[in-house]
Amino acid sequence: MQHNEFYPHLFQPIELAGRRLKNRIFHASISTHFLEQAGAHERQVQYLANRARGGAAAIVTEPLGIAPHQPNTRLRAYDDAMEDFGRRWADAVEPLDCRLLGQIQDTGRGRHLPGRNASAIGASAQPDDLSWTMPHAMSKSEIAAFIESAAHSSARLARWGFSGVEISSGHGHLFHQFISPQSNHREDEYGGSLENRVRILRELCTAIRSAAGAGFIVGVKLPGNDGVPGGIDPTMAARIAAHLASCVTIDYFAYAQGAHHRSLEMHLPNDSYPRLPYVPMIRELVRSTPGVPVMALGRITDPAEAEGILARGDIALIGLGRPLITDPAWPSKAEAGRAGDIRYCVNNNTCWKIGVGHMPIVCDNNPRVALPDEVDFEPPPASARRRIAVIGAGVAGLEAAWTAAARGHDVTVFGASPQVGGKARLHAGLPNSESLSSIYDYQFAQAQRHGARFELGVRADAARILADTPDIVVLATGASMVWPSCLPSELCDLGIVPDLRNAMSDLEGLRERQRGRAVILDMDHTEGTYAAADRLNELFDEVIVLTPRERIAEDVALVTRQAILRRFHHNRIRWHGLVEPIWSEAFEDEALLNYASVYGGIVGRVEDVAFFAYATPRRPNDELAAPLRKAGIDVRLVGDCSVARHVVDATREGHAAGMSV
Repeated sequence: MQHNEFYPHLFQPIELAGRRLKNRIFHASISTHFLEQAGAHERQVQYLANRARGGAAAIVTEPLGIAPHQPNTRLRAYDDAMEDFGRRWADAVEPLDCRLLGQIQDTGRGRHLPGRNASAIGASAQPDDLSWTMPHAMSKSEIAAFIESAAHSSARLARWGFSGVEISSGHGHLFHQFISPQSNHREDEYGGSLENRVRILRELCTAIRSAAGAGFIVGVKLPGNDGVPGGIDPTMAARIAAHLASCVTIDYFAYAQGAHHRSLEMHLPNDSYPRLPYVPMIRELVRSTPGVPVMALGRITDPAEAEGILARGDIALIGLGRPLITDPAWPSKAEAGRAGDIRYCVNNNTCWKIGVGHMPIVCDNNPRVALPDEVDFEPPPASARRRIAVIGAGVAGLEAAWTAAARGHDVTVFGASPQVGGKARLHAGLPNSESLSSIYDYQFAQAQRHGARFELGVRADAARILADTPDIVVLATGASMVWPSCLPSELCDLGIVPDLRNAMSDLEGLRERQRGRAVILDMDHTEGTYAAADRLNELFDEVIVLTPRERIAEDVALVTRQAILRRFHHNRIRWHGLVEPIWSEAFEDEALLNYASVYGGIVGRVEDVAFFAYATPRRPNDELAAPLRKAGIDVRLVGDCSVARHVVDATREGHAAGMSV
């Protein structure tokens, strides 16, 4: 047996159902939504092939269609007509020494989007905790038909070349709704006692074993802690797992957190959670099912973290979802001792947010998701070497710089700040945001490796840029917040009310607590504003956020918004919706700020205001474009300098610019 010198436990083989896995790394199920786009089946196959080529030992697919009532945007494993597609999935993965497992799941009453699901099914006529969708309570005959369909679908997967299935019984989906006393109020043999509530899983596992035959992996994902009052806590999770393992053969258990509830955020922990937040709980759950391999899930981003989890010998498998979206070569780079070359997940949940909108996933730190050359990508050489000036050392500029330099161009980066990262660096220095730094850290290292030159602390004007005689200029100078229309325009130049970014820059070195209240006018609704509020809460007596919208954080993923609202509640950060500040001389004389309803009339006041700043939409800083173009320079605008949006857009556009020059 070959011993890996860098991560010996992570790259130790293991057998499940008699099938060898070359290491302990599973790609956890992720909904890519490629199949919902016309002609996108090829990208789905490519996505799977890339993760197998990148070194994962097993891939759990996104949920498959296992019964006719389910969305036809899934790969329909219940349909013989899908055999060619199914075999192509397996053929893209299995020959690369990677096991392919299809996920068996039904969302039941669960729904992320606004509105109700009129065709929802469930254990009982109990509403979904998020959407309040009321499901149809399944009859015993409907349960039997569903189990039969799932078993036949599993048998098809086996014939198509899949190595197994994972039954997803967490996240508030259908099976979770059966096993939880909070959502299962049945009075027949599928409700009441724990044994009855788990009956559907016992029967499903037995039916799949019978239909798919020996040597077929059957894993079960259970809720470890669903965060729902009256639901499944770790103690009950241990009892459920122990009971199921005593009745049927389970090849591995995985534990997910949260549900379709205010606890949905637990499923995808971001930077507001500690590293490896669920490992201590999973270690306790391992004890309830001795002899059954257990997978760790939840904000595992680094190979050293994974190695440390496995080294104790109780947890046997590592589940990576978001990290393998960001870098499919995470396993192979780790195995070769190249952890420094990994593009790391920033836990920002952009992939989830895009997917919930039923669009193909994208990634803040991977602009080449599911492209043929994605794995361990190196840009191809340019046909001719050119002089490229990149103006701006933020995420968009750095991505353009390293990509162009790697293609052989002569690249110079001008940055106004003495450090790279731009506004992302300011954001990363705020609470609950540190992972953002991995984007520009990677880009900067790659740019230096490929010979890009940096002139930092230089605010380059047109004359300075032209003196460098560039063939092409990539303008990545960002954007600036506009003055809010609800405040008098004559205040704009007085500096009494700064924009939030400049205000937070001024406070960077401050450590002592300040007297008074901090107020933010929020017309931004992205993560940076709320990270700033968290920082201000460390410095001032109280923080208050005012927004003209109905609520805060409307432009972030639902799971991120839940985390923000939870933090605000626990930290007693107040917010008021449908209001705007009303300016008066009392602000300067008495530190008093009134705010009014957007529909008219003063509704409140904030006294003892020591800090007041605005976060508003951003206007591109594109002033250099016109004089450079007038001088005959080819100018490309990227990121916020083109249109102010999100990190994922900055990375994507910077990369496209670097590839096109």
